[in-house]
Amino acid sequence: MAGPTPISRKPASVYISTVAAFGALAGLFVGTAQGSGILGIVIGAALMGAAAFVATQVIAKEIPTKWAAIAILAIGGLLLGGIPGLIIGAAFGWFFGWLIWWTYEGRYRETLPPYLTSGQVLWHYTFRVICGAIFVFLITPILVVMPLSFNAEDFFTFTPEMLRFDPEGYSLKHYEDFFTNSDWQASLRNSVLIAPAATLLSVSFGTLAAIGLSSEHVPFRRAIMAILISPMIVPLIISAAGMYFFYSRIGLQGTYLGVVLAHAALGIPFVIITVTATLVGFDRSLTRAAANMGANPVTTFFRV
Repeated sequence: MAGPTPISRKPASVYISTVAAFGALAGLFVGTAQGSGILGIVIGAALMGAAAFVATQVIAKEIPTKWAAIAILAIGGLLLGGIPGLIIGAAFGWFFGWLIWWTYEGRYRETLPPYLTSGQVLWHYTFRVICGAIFVFLITPILVVMPLSFNAEDFFTFTPEMLRFDPEGYSLKHYEDFFTNSDWQASLRNSVLIAPAATLLSVSFGTLAAIGLSSEHVPFRRAIMAILISPMIVPLIISAAGMYFFYSRIGLQGTYLGVVLAHAALGIPFVIITVTATLVGFDRSLTRAAANMGANPVTTFFRV
């Protein structure tokens, strides 16, 4: 087992360029908000690169430079964006204060095996940055909608009062409307009735289909797989139109059962793909061993 990797201070070309790259990324967001993304990239890279040099070569003390970064960027954020800018600037200051010393001291290698090359270390953290960026891209819309729900206006937008954290810009009127409006309550009731049933059907049938299609002796399994996942490929408007005309012939249009079946049909492809990917690495000898021990297929399915 490999021991802990010894760490050492890195040359300026390593940590300054890294900090400058993150500064350029932060500058892109700030500059875009101010009307010039390119200028923000240049200023962000230059300022953060210079800050890294000053912190490590001039001040050369970790704790004071971290607090200085928080204070300076918080003040800059306050001047550019008020109270929200103050909070974001302080967060940026904490991050860059940590990043400067993390890269300068070589702490990024501390938890990694000592035999990794520089390229492998770079890919190790690049991969995590990419995954983090994807996560932020997916979760940010949800985080933006949450404060908008407290908007005092009838439309969903960040008003000047909200950006100033003025209490008059916030209200619970939308929540009151949700709990008192009969239309919203009807929609909630429909969701509570339809979603669990559609989920149960899609998970049940999708799992069974994936188990069957993962067996090598099933004939035409590629064609069957293509048919089963086709609802995920076909545009929703086409699927909806086809389902409507089909349901109208058998009397299911406008019924809860029809909506449940439609949602289940759209959810089954996702279940099939997920379960099939899991079964790729499944050891088939376990099912044969269970059969040899007297377990029936149902017991094998639930316990093996």
